[in-house]
Amino acid sequence: MIFVACLSAMLFLEPFSPESGPRPASADPLLPHVLPQMETPDFWIGKLSHPDRLLLDAEEIQRMNDRNVKSPDFYLFSVKDLQETYTREELLALFEEDFQGFGPTDETRYGKQGRPLGESFWANLKRNLNQKSLREKNPIRFGLIVNRTDLRVFPTDEPSMKSPSDDEFDRFQHSSVSPGSLVGIYHVSRDRRWAYIQTHFVRGWVHAMDVAIAKQKRDALDYAESRDRLVMTGSYVKAFADPSLRRVVFSAPMGASFPILNPHEKTATSAPLYVIRIPSRDKNGRLSFGKGYIAKTADVHYGFLPYTQENVARQAFKMLHEPYGWGDRLGGRDCSKFMMDLFSTFGIVLPRNSKYQALIGKDLGAVEGKDLQEKLKVLDRAIPLVTLVRLPGHITLYLGRHDERHYVIHSLWGVETTGPEGPVVEKIAQVVVSDLSLGGSGPRGSLLDRITDIRSIERNGATP
Repeated sequence: MIFVACLSAMLFLEPFSPESGPRPASADPLLPHVLPQMETPDFWIGKLSHPDRLLLDAEEIQRMNDRNVKSPDFYLFSVKDLQETYTREELLALFEEDFQGFGPTDETRYGKQGRPLGESFWANLKRNLNQKSLREKNPIRFGLIVNRTDLRVFPTDEPSMKSPSDDEFDRFQHSSVSPGSLVGIYHVSRDRRWAYIQTHFVRGWVHAMDVAIAKQKRDALDYAESRDRLVMTGSYVKAFADPSLRRVVFSAPMGASFPILNPHEKTATSAPLYVIRIPSRDKNGRLSFGKGYIAKTADVHYGFLPYTQENVARQAFKMLHEPYGWGDRLGGRDCSKFMMDLFSTFGIVLPRNSKYQALIGKDLGAVEGKDLQEKLKVLDRAIPLVTLVRLPGHITLYLGRHDERHYVIHSLWGVETTGPEGPVVEKIAQVVVSDLSLGGSGPRGSLLDRITDIRSIERNGATP
């Protein structure tokens, strides 16, 4: 599968590290038509009749996930069901697909320090794919991610940028992968620094030091399928290597979950710590397990959260004003990763790409190409906080209506406006609340003008 992230980029100039916690809220003025109280979940919860109504129970969510993973429409994958071996031709076909989507073209691409990616770069890159080592049959190994890591199109840290000064869009960046994630391992690079892996949402290359290979497939599966799990419900939650909480092992993003080793203490206020089982990598690259410690005051939940509008609102606003990051670069989130992390706290599995996310759930009515009044009629039928609103290259979460305006929360790169000399991009580069008239003065029209899909994820719309 060729993966393309939301068409957005980053504004912030200094690297953002999830280990240091989320960035503080932006001091920039509110977007047009957004009042300060609109930047709180309680404002939107207060408009709901039954915000604590359970929209889908755990069994319904699991059935929906199973159907979606089996469907070819969503580009979701069951890692545990990967075939045991891949032929040389099958793996070469995967490499070829990667190059067709992201390889050299007539358009010059630029790497670090604005250097053009020339013929020597591409030749060395192909050599590092290690194709000569492929056998007629290649066994698939399984493992777990041990650190939050970048998933790259090719085995390189070199970026692929449109212009020498454009360090915001890296075409080689697929996504981030959370610690504890189950992966299948297809292949390793010639320099042994990279592993070609399959996650449940996309394949690509990660640093070999960030994945631990299981001796037996069952070792990794048992970990991934453990039922007693602690779910990270804060934007980022730190796990420590010691009970004194001095040495950070990793910072896990919202929606990541880990087997809990002291479930009997989940409600005991006197228990100072949660103890989780975490994967680690020994000196030979093999999977082993250890203990991780999380403060009892951390923003976590035993098991997935109940899927209610109130809970969705509270989770979404925990990421408000956090930085945008193309493919999650530098600890940010793009529009589709914002959605993935949000819904994963309820156990709902979404694709990584906004186009496919907008195929999940119930279609509330064909809106592509419709006039504004038709789109507004559909939005007026939409259920706030469980409805995804998509336009080409971008996806948002519908918050509801206020004073005849319709509002969304989303991770947004920027807005096109029309200046004296033509189109101008006003960079926003964070999670924001906006109404759908945003961008109306630009050459492509407002968010509302460009909506193509409106779908709800709830009981009457759980089955696509």
